[in-house]
Amino acid sequence: MDFQVSARKWRPQKFSELIGQEHIVRTLTNAIELDRVSHAYLFSGTRGVGKTTTARILAKAINCEKGPSPEPCDQCDFCEEIKSGNCIDVREIDGASNNSVAEARELIETIQYAASASRYKVYIIDEVHMLSKSAFNALLKTLEEPPPKVVFLFATTELTKIPETILSRCQCFEFKPLSHKQIVKQLELICGQEGIQADGLSLEEIAKTGAGSMRDAQSLLDQVIAYCGKKMESGSVEEVLGIVGKQTLAEFVEHLRKRDSASLMASVQEIAADGKDLNFFCCDLAEYLRNILMVKLSDKPETLLDTQVCNLEVLQDQAEAFHVDELQQMFTVLARTESEMKRSSLAQIIFEMSILRLADIRPFQQIDDMIKTINTLEAGTFPLAGEAGPMVSPVKSSNIPEAATVTAEPAAAPSKQSSSPGTDWGRIQQEICARKSIFNMYLSQCRVIAFDESNLSLSFQDANTLGLVQDPENLQLVKDAVKSVCNREVTVKLLLNEKAGAGTASAYSGNPANNEEKKKIKSYNENRQKTEAEIIQDALDVFGGIVLR
Repeated sequence: MDFQVSARKWRPQKFSELIGQEHIVRTLTNAIELDRVSHAYLFSGTRGVGKTTTARILAKAINCEKGPSPEPCDQCDFCEEIKSGNCIDVREIDGASNNSVAEARELIETIQYAASASRYKVYIIDEVHMLSKSAFNALLKTLEEPPPKVVFLFATTELTKIPETILSRCQCFEFKPLSHKQIVKQLELICGQEGIQADGLSLEEIAKTGAGSMRDAQSLLDQVIAYCGKKMESGSVEEVLGIVGKQTLAEFVEHLRKRDSASLMASVQEIAADGKDLNFFCCDLAEYLRNILMVKLSDKPETLLDTQVCNLEVLQDQAEAFHVDELQQMFTVLARTESEMKRSSLAQIIFEMSILRLADIRPFQQIDDMIKTINTLEAGTFPLAGEAGPMVSPVKSSNIPEAATVTAEPAAAPSKQSSSPGTDWGRIQQEICARKSIFNMYLSQCRVIAFDESNLSLSFQDANTLGLVQDPENLQLVKDAVKSVCNREVTVKLLLNEKAGAGTASAYSGNPANNEEKKKIKSYNENRQKTEAEIIQDALDVFGGIVLR
């Protein structure tokens, strides 16, 4: 078989062919031109970004018959031998299988001999972090004072495992992961040379799965070509790679937008049944939410998103339904979920529970606003119309003195005597609350005394609520709601319950008993010292929140 995988067939042979490592190429080419080639280099970075390839190119550049030259001819005997791995003066060593101190000592002994034919003896040690501590120690002296015309080229994917004593004796270069655009451009070149028809979305999906590694992307390309033949489509790529397409992601987020837990669970089951990796889907979902966040934050989201992969119009539409804090909390949950799924045998169940949590997430509220609301509730007052803050129902605190507690009776249904034909107090309530939602709290404190063709009388349990409804704007709102439902104008009268006081005027202007209660509540709130933990717990109790650790 003459077939050669793309990763080997399209391996760069010159510095000019290296992709995405311009800073390293410039440094090495200048070092060759200025005759400042070091005796030891350490190349680090993720897999498949060109570390070993760069080491081989450097070995050719310094040993080329027409060199040393930044661009080896790739035609002379030395270049051909290094390319094929047959040069006796350029030795490649696998650090994983030659990691003992015995191999290190053997290497040191061979270093003492001069190169047989080439200009430099080059030792390329791949995965050098696999060497034992004793092997590293054996190399220290040689690295510090090497024989002339000897160059060490180390390559590793885990820089943190290299001893500091080794790092200090080498010139270290960090290889960057390749961008999607760089990988896609190279894949397009390969497909063009191989006669493969591929759309941009297919190559984008392959590049994304490659995760910054050119070798991984090229291997995936070979796999997809073997499945699709000469024509590559995004649907086939998704089937081969086991990834979820952008259409499925958009539909999933749409269920999340509607808080449709049943549809979300059905989608997870379908994705798992199709053999898709839920870990990959979790990461893709997190990235999708990130894209929505970018749309909300930026005036020009196209500069932050890959428009070939993302449908900008769909993202903009879905962004309207989510708060920034809500998206950030969702991302945090997914990031934690992805980590937990890797360590557990119950990956699908963990993912399902996390999705249900996402469907129940609400935007964060400022702790200052929560504390203000709690203090307001404990004082027995309510936010005025137009004030910022969450709409909550009054709660009774067990810590407030009994004398200061106000008992609210539920709103009584309108009696048949007080209702004339064609009127419906329940519909009027709905109309009022639709226009101003906070009235739901006000109306829960009142009772219909009389309701005829021209008059509506309401009785309230406490003077505070009475005063709020008596505001001219709120009073007009009640009149407008009655006119909208009953098609007539009425005079609205507001009364204080006889148990709380005699007459509206006296109650609203200030009943001595009520004033005394207010003083007690005010004194209680001023003297009470709450800890931070108590305040947060009160906030959680009021708003039904949970603490995510």
